[in-house]
Amino acid sequence: MKFSRLTKPELEKILQNANFTKDEEEIFKDLSRGISEKEISLRHFISVSTVERRTRRIKEKIKRLNRSEK
Repeated sequence: MKFSRLTKPELEKILQNANFTKDEEEIFKDLSRGISEKEISLRHFISVSTVERRTRRIKEKIKRLNRSEK
């Protein structure tokens, strides 16, 4: 999933309904701007593996959100 390809309404809908933690929300916003996981780790002073783990959780929450809408 390429977060940077989402439209503004799609991003807003996800942010409102996915129940992200504050950290997940910040990472989701960075990913949607096309920022790499390595750069995100540097910006937030966390390891790349932490960013990868949070990105997996973000994707899982978005999948659940999409399933619940069907």
